[in-house]
Amino acid sequence: MLENIKKSGERYGSNVIEQRRSNSDAISDTWHDPPMASLLIEEAEVVGIESRREKLINWLVEGPSNRMVISTVGIGGLGKTTLVKKLYENDKVTAHFDCHAWITVSKSYKMEELLRNMIKQLYKAKKQSIPVEIDTMEQATLMEQIRLYLHEHRYVVVFDDVGKKEFWDYIELALPKNEKGNRILITSRNKDVAPSNYLYKLPILPLEKAWVLFCKKVFQREGGLCPPELVKLSCAVVERCEGFPLAIVAKGGLLSTKDKVIDVWLKFHNSLSSELKNNPDLQDISKILSLSYHDLSYNLKVCLLYFGMFPKDYYINCARLIRLWIAEGFVKEMQGITLEEVAQGYLNQLIHRSLVQVNVVVSIGRTRSCCIHDMMLEVILSRSEELGFHWSQCRTTQILIELPDVSQFRTM
Repeated sequence: MLENIKKSGERYGSNVIEQRRSNSDAISDTWHDPPMASLLIEEAEVVGIESRREKLINWLVEGPSNRMVISTVGIGGLGKTTLVKKLYENDKVTAHFDCHAWITVSKSYKMEELLRNMIKQLYKAKKQSIPVEIDTMEQATLMEQIRLYLHEHRYVVVFDDVGKKEFWDYIELALPKNEKGNRILITSRNKDVAPSNYLYKLPILPLEKAWVLFCKKVFQREGGLCPPELVKLSCAVVERCEGFPLAIVAKGGLLSTKDKVIDVWLKFHNSLSSELKNNPDLQDISKILSLSYHDLSYNLKVCLLYFGMFPKDYYINCARLIRLWIAEGFVKEMQGITLEEVAQGYLNQLIHRSLVQVNVVVSIGRTRSCCIHDMMLEVILSRSEELGFHWSQCRTTQILIELPDVSQFRTM
């Protein structure tokens, strides 16, 4: 019986992901620098980041003289870039450092171009002439040029949207430890991309802050005040955003163009799922959330897609989830460790990449229950549909899902 179950897992598992990569994979792989990110930065003041910004400023301009790495992590759409941009441009920060550079690390970055860009920004910050020879320098020479230049200065460098640990392992060699109080800021969806002196996991906006941001975006002509007749529907839209600034700004921007009429807003609310798929003004949300999915290995992809079999607002028992993954054949055997340990590693990776949210932690490295954000679930379901990934076909699920304590509903 178990052998048949494992074969079923292979049929609907990572082999499906590998063999049936749809055209949307290719489209997503070439999609970078979403306009919605710029939209967030251009907000006059993103609600809810004030206290966070002050905390990070203190980490930057105070503290020890050794070089420090400060990482801001969280799932796409939380406002990591927005927060760090406000920090980077703060007068107190710019006055404290001799030179600075902001480097966006796209998925398809070319190291030589990135290093040249960094040199140009560092020289420009000091109002110095940029060496013309950098255009013909090779990668190793560019690295040495940066290292020698920074050795004499107190610097702050931002690496935005770092996706791979290999990037940090290489670029670190160009960043000297000269005991001048240098600071390196990293934003990432994965907390494991760099060893950090300070790790700031960006939380979702609390409901009251989300409401303020929504009203600020939608009701500009009304002075940020929601008309009484639209309060109930507005609250429903804000709750569906679940604290994601990107979703609030995107949906709010779209609603700001619509008539302030109950019928129009009710229709929008009732069609939110289809709007996310089909409305060009909202597709950036799904694209940003999908970036984390596309960075996963095939085994992690299929484990993430498996969350699509659970209903919305479910807390999932992690021990039972791991057993389900193993029984479905999603977990690769590794010499010297058990399948349960491999599967626990998979779950930890999904958590570290901010794709899975922790509910209860029982010990270090062990999570008792977890869940998926509703907006991420929409991406998972859409992706599963594109791949023909139908969980009703998984016999293991049908066998085990009725066992006690598989999951429990979240308290709303």
